[in-house]
Amino acid sequence: MVRLRVALCILLAGLPALAGAKGVVELLFAVEDDWYPYAGVRDGQAVGLTVDIMRAIYQQPGVVVRFQPLSYSRCMEVARTARYAGCFTTSRNDFYEPYYRYPQLPLLEGQIRIYSRSNRPERDLDMKSLEGQEVGVVLSYGYGKEFDANTAIRKEYSTREVNAFRKLKAGRIPYVVAWEGTVNHMLRQNPDLRGWLRPVGKLAPGPVYVSFSRAHPDVEHLVSRFDAGMAQLRKSGRLRQLESRWLDGD
Repeated sequence: MVRLRVALCILLAGLPALAGAKGVVELLFAVEDDWYPYAGVRDGQAVGLTVDIMRAIYQQPGVVVRFQPLSYSRCMEVARTARYAGCFTTSRNDFYEPYYRYPQLPLLEGQIRIYSRSNRPERDLDMKSLEGQEVGVVLSYGYGKEFDANTAIRKEYSTREVNAFRKLKAGRIPYVVAWEGTVNHMLRQNPDLRGWLRPVGKLAPGPVYVSFSRAHPDVEHLVSRFDAGMAQLRKSGRLRQLESRWLDGD
């Protein structure tokens, strides 16, 4: 822990201070409100793995970091204004590129799995296996550029992940693709789905990003700080500690 604290102090000292001559600076980020345990709301506050990562990167003396939980579409909308530093957790694609500033490193990378009913025989499926099939996904979620752009996959949209899995259980669709961490949490919260589904394949690991506001006056500094801070969290082992806290249980 001593080495970790020293490393973080070096990181903070090596970056330009966000706090100016006027005193405390406030950074306001919009956060997706329905993607627990990566990002969600508990007791009216934004919580989750990505919230803790962002706090670890930006919190320092003279800087107050606040998080406003919002729906995905609203999160992306407000991130185009100067008031918000950015929005997370977000996809990155060609449509978004002109409107937001992106860092080099993703906020997180997680395993996206293909799920089917437990009584089906398939295994070791990949994206190609899903072409021509009806596959449950969540509206506005990203599953990687290749999957999102693949028009040969017939995507059946739901507003919530649990609804997609209820369609799977009812036999209305043969497959659902979902992030492993959110599925594990969903099963803990919905015991009626346990035993009805199993992973039968996977997609390429999906990167998730912070969409920084191009209108924010400190956007270039915020982006460079993010990349430096994320690199240090990875090197120090702190990122793995945060992942273990949120993904290995509630």
